[in-house]
Amino acid sequence: MDHYEQEVYEVPTTPQREPFWRRLLRFALTLAICFLLVYVLTQFVLQRNTVIGSSMSPTLEDRDEVFVEKITRLFPSGLRRGDIVTADSFRDLTNNHEIMIIKRIIGLPGERITIRGGFVYIDGQQLDEPYLEEGMMTSEHSGEYADILLGDNEYYLLGDNRMNSRDSRDVGPVSRGEIEGKLFFRFLPFERIGKPK
Repeated sequence: MDHYEQEVYEVPTTPQREPFWRRLLRFALTLAICFLLVYVLTQFVLQRNTVIGSSMSPTLEDRDEVFVEKITRLFPSGLRRGDIVTADSFRDLTNNHEIMIIKRIIGLPGERITIRGGFVYIDGQQLDEPYLEEGMMTSEHSGEYADILLGDNEYYLLGDNRMNSRDSRDVGPVSRGEIEGKLFFRFLPFERIGKPK
């Protein structure tokens, strides 16, 4: 008796098309997750800022675009002297609302800051400031904040352009909670891209 192998052919099936409403739901969910990630990123990790004015010149110029990171400020040793930070504790005198400023940390918690004879002193020692233009002097502005002992949670901020900067000399020190973030990177203009010193 002869035996024959029977050949089995698979009949191709047309894949079941996913219903439109399900594809729409999947797209909406993906979009919502993207928006949530962007929100979390900009609120708690990285923020884009535009520098307005010349108070940080020559380090930062008007219309420079920078990224500010918001993580290291949360740690006790995350903020150091010389760091450039943004803070929201300054008031615009023309319309009395808070404005975001970008300045350099000069004084740390517990230090005595004294401005005398055009120089800054930390606990009686003159501060070396290589980031300032040669010959730049630091005037007192307000006698109230020209000689001050910082609290446990306070920082003294100054602009690099000492002749044209409204800073802690005018409004006093800022608290850690008022510091929004630390300068991470300048991405515009292209010819000065990088992290300013």
